Amino acid sequence: MKKLLSSLLALCLTLSLAALPASALELDEAKELLAVHYVEGVPPEVLELDSLDAVLEAINDPYTYYMTAEQYQSFNQSVNGQTVVGVGATVETAYDGGYRIMSVLPDSPALEAGIQAGDIIVAVDGTTLPPDIDPRGPVVGEEGTQLTLTINRSGQLLEFTITRRAVNIPIVTYEQAGSAGVIDCISFGLTTPMDMMEAIEEMNQDTAVWVVDLRSNPGGDSSATAAAAGLFTGGKIMLYFRDGAGDYYAEPGIPAVTDKPVIVLTSEHSASGSELFAGDIRAYEAGIALGQRTFGKGTAQIVLEARNCEYMVNGEAMKITAYRFFAPDGATNHIVGVLPTLLISPKNTEQAALLLAYPEPARAQNALKLELAGQTFYLDLKEASSAEHRVAFTELLEALPPSAKLYQGSGERTWTETTPDQVAEDRGLKFSPRTFPDTADSEFDREINTLASYFITDGYEDGGFHPEDTITRAQFAVLVASALDLPAGKNSQFSDVTADSWYGGAVSALADMGFLSGRDDGTFGPNETICYQEMVTVLSKVAAWASIDGYSLEQEPLLLEEAVVYRDFATWAQIPARNLDVLEALVGGLAPTDPGTREVAAGMLCRLMENICLIWN
Repeated sequence: MKKLLSSLLALCLTLSLAALPASALELDEAKELLAVHYVEGVPPEVLELDSLDAVLEAINDPYTYYMTAEQYQSFNQSVNGQTVVGVGATVETAYDGGYRIMSVLPDSPALEAGIQAGDIIVAVDGTTLPPDIDPRGPVVGEEGTQLTLTINRSGQLLEFTITRRAVNIPIVTYEQAGSAGVIDCISFGLTTPMDMMEAIEEMNQDTAVWVVDLRSNPGGDSSATAAAAGLFTGGKIMLYFRDGAGDYYAEPGIPAVTDKPVIVLTSEHSASGSELFAGDIRAYEAGIALGQRTFGKGTAQIVLEARNCEYMVNGEAMKITAYRFFAPDGATNHIVGVLPTLLISPKNTEQAALLLAYPEPARAQNALKLELAGQTFYLDLKEASSAEHRVAFTELLEALPPSAKLYQGSGERTWTETTPDQVAEDRGLKFSPRTFPDTADSEFDREINTLASYFITDGYEDGGFHPEDTITRAQFAVLVASALDLPAGKNSQFSDVTADSWYGGAVSALADMGFLSGRDDGTFGPNETICYQEMVTVLSKVAAWASIDGYSLEQEPLLLEEAVVYRDFATWAQIPARNLDVLEALVGGLAPTDPGTREVAAGMLCRLMENICLIWN
């Protein structure tokens, strides 16, 4: 079978499109392309199917699909920023009871009509949209014509009548907001790096902190993403791709043009290239992320078209998932997304970021200094405590993880370490800490409260964590699934786990990922205490899936001298124990068969997430 690509192509990192029906491309040609390039490999039985639609449906990958000439043209417009006639909204074309709006463009008919990001388009002009079309088709039309969109907004059906007009898609806009240089980027297209460089050059003199808003950015081109992030980091390597054979390719960066700290704004709509950008900022300690956990698309696609594939004619194209990608620090964002440094609600995200963009004050009095993730930020206490900002300020204080260092200023240059709750008390703020009152004496107090700051773990009705209590197999599954933000598994693989139980979705999700298994009799034992070596084995599998380091360790056999070190573990747990030990997450001091405790489970999970960079240190 011949290799159709002579070199590594530009890799498309945009958000999903549904698997669209194929036409001009010959079936055998399409199967060959999939067999050569698809990252997970295509099972032989799938390649025996008699239509491309059936093959794509069996692969069940929303990022692998065929595009007609018209669809490919529309795809390019959405990535690279052009003027189109429509309503001015970007749409995720993966179907889930409709098509989700990812962003609403400025100065657009959609914005004027009241359309919001997150709305689901279910019908156009009264015609329900099916799952097998590109929804942009019925929305785009002649300028001056009207259409009616039926929207599902949080379960409520709404109708909006909108007049189409030409809408420019500005993929980068920017403005000075006090001492913050705010750059809003809705896509990583070919012009994005130059547009960002222009923004930096124009605002650099008046900027103390860059705020890069990626809340409505679904991705784009990998080279453009790498170049844009490199402007702020100067990193030598901006991301790694791993193909189906386990081989790696690196995307180089470019020299930085600024050394000022960056605050990346994220949301559930930030995907793919946006997640890579945030990962670059994290890996090179160039700033922080603030907002919500991102979408979780960690695969890259090649686009095969006439210029690089002899099978493509008349403007058609095919996009195939060919790689998984990883940040320079080795962490994946696939499914798990990027967990921001500060987890803030959508309504307070922008305001909280701008509070952190205060320049270093000439006098320390009435200022706060925050040291976080290798950066130093300042806040004007008078402004932050004002009626306009106090809600966002309060949430910002609540979101600070235990690793953050906070200092109260006084006099000219005196800084005294303080705590978020003390600042809140001094300022009369209604403060709700994300910590537990009964963990102070635990060896893993920091780790438990770090997980709590990201809502990964919770406590009991009395408000406590009960660190010394044992942890059941079901509880541990829920903890890990929450950390990875795994969607609920589709079907239970165990006879004693029902889908409607409080742990059913988590157990099934971990089983679907191959992280855990049950017994020979088909049961899982959800209410039984999990032992230490079982927790170790699950977390080692998580590490192998979630990071380059964990994956590399998983491929290494156990050396004789290592077998001696881990001989007390069961044979099946010795390599996992070695792996977690190397990753500095084999903690807790328990014997392999000892019952797991809540504090040890939290301690191991937090240390692992920190050391494979799923938590922003």
